[in-house]
Amino acid sequence: MTSPFNKSLSISSVPIGQKGLVHIWGQNNTTLRQALGISWVIEDPEGLLVELYPDNKDIEWSDTGAGHSHEFIGGRFEFFKEGTYTIDIRLFMNSDNPVAVDSYNGALATVVAEELPEPPEEEEPEEPVEKINWLPIVLIGGGLAVAAVSLIPPKK
Repeated sequence: MTSPFNKSLSISSVPIGQKGLVHIWGQNNTTLRQALGISWVIEDPEGLLVELYPDNKDIEWSDTGAGHSHEFIGGRFEFFKEGTYTIDIRLFMNSDNPVAVDSYNGALATVVAEELPEPPEEEEPEEPVEKINWLPIVLIGGGLAVAAVSLIPPKK
């Protein structure tokens, strides 16, 4: 079942050259200990693979107690093309007989041609500040997840 809040997942006007990092927190809101599982695929505007999580095409599982959550963290990837990047997310429960309790398949970010300005040479470069954009996904069928994308400016 797809989350009713899927329109809130997209970030707009991301400058080319920024890096992304997807974090998703899944929560077991049942009264039983459950195996929470997740997988996602990110594609660039031309439909080419940017990230496959987990990287072995299997579902990533975590044994999670009732009322507890688990954080799933992808790898860093670069927004290197103009256009809309997409993400297809599936959250599962019950590793013995997986049941998808929620999904999202749509826009992740819209990348624009604007490039980040280079800092003046005489200044000491600062560590990049990660900007977290919280993107809620309410799950139907026993879970709750919050997804975040960190935009990390490139180091010069």
